[in-house]
Amino acid sequence: MAIDGPSGAGKSTVARTLAERLGFAFLDTGAMYRAITWRFLERDCAPAECAAEPDHGHGRMRAVLADTPLALRAGRVFVGDRDVTSHLRTREVESQVSAVSALPFVRAAMRELQRRIAAVGPTVAEGRDMGSVVFPRARWKVYLDAAPSERARRRSRDFTDQGRAVGEAEVLDEILVRDRLDSTRVDAPLRQSPDALYVDTTGLTIDDVVGRLLSYVRGENDAAPSGS
Repeated sequence: MAIDGPSGAGKSTVARTLAERLGFAFLDTGAMYRAITWRFLERDCAPAECAAEPDHGHGRMRAVLADTPLALRAGRVFVGDRDVTSHLRTREVESQVSAVSALPFVRAAMRELQRRIAAVGPTVAEGRDMGSVVFPRARWKVYLDAAPSERARRRSRDFTDQGRAVGEAEVLDEILVRDRLDSTRVDAPLRQSPDALYVDTTGLTIDDVVGRLLSYVRGENDAAPSGS
């Protein structure tokens, strides 16, 4: 199953829960891009840090990318032997991940790794281009969405859980910027596949959404894609 949608729509939690219910593997591609962003920040070659360089730092980024052994294990994200999971939702990573994700050489490397991981067995994969680019023949495709204000509330709550007080208005501004960057990038922009089930998660619980998707997998008529 391929699940796409914008930041804060609930993709990761829904996909993880759905994978557990179905007995599938869970592929958090957003975490993969965040891990690469964290790595670039650690090596001082994130896009905002090297924008003035003649090649915008792409040469250094390619070298760092080639030297970044990325792995997903039991819901954790590792770079080499280092568990970087706790670093992936920081504001520093959030502020740079769209720019990193827009780099064609990063997306090419991640697509290859994502396809290798999913080839092992049944998988629920979540991201921005799962159904449209990475797994265009996925048996089930879903596009999760939510009102920007709802997504900002959720992301602000995530920061609070991390011990960081960030106002919803500030988070909303960042989400709108990220929406624009994700939907207008040249390589694999965020978009709903025509054959994907659209689900607006605004006001819904995780159980509500997971139940809807389980009905979709089981072929129940009221959960079929509407094409909207």
